Parts: sequence; structure tokens; C-alpha cells
Amino acid sequence: MPDRIPPLPDDGIYRAILLVMVLTILFGALATLAGYYYFQSEAVSRFGVGVVMVGGLIYLVFRLLGRREARRRAGRDEAGGEPPDRG
Repeated sequence: MPDRIPPLPDDGIYRAILLVMVLTILFGALATLAGYYYFQSEAVSRFGVGVVMVGGLIYLVFRLLGRREARRRAGRDEAGGEPPDRG
């Protein structure tokens, strides 16, 4: 069974995931502001803050995974196409 290769940071699916996470963070920020200023509801504000925190954490994880995969592939290319030894 061949190893599955994770997408690079410039692949379409990877960029789509990051875009969705950015939109989620923006939604959370809007919910926070709307809850505080428009609805004057602490519950809506806290929900927005939670969405921003979770979305930001997931965004950072995907950025770190993408950076790690890009470095791994750059190392493979420099070594002549062979995967680095993991043993």
C-alpha cells in the first residue's frame, strides 16, 4: 500500500481549508462584536470568542503541518528524490 502524500501548502485543497478557517475566524469576530454592541448579550459574545479561539488554533495547526510537509519535500528533492531515512 503506497504512502499517502499530504498536500503541499500551495495545493488547492489546502488553500481551501485555510480559507474556510479564515472565514470562520471572521465570523467569530463578527459574532463577538454583534453580541457585545448590537445584541448586548454576553452569551453571543462568548460564543464568538470561542469560535475565534478554536478556528485560530485549527488554522495554526494547518499552517504548521503545511510548513513541515514543505520542508520535508524540499529535503527529499535535495536528496535526489529519495525519502529521508526514518530509522
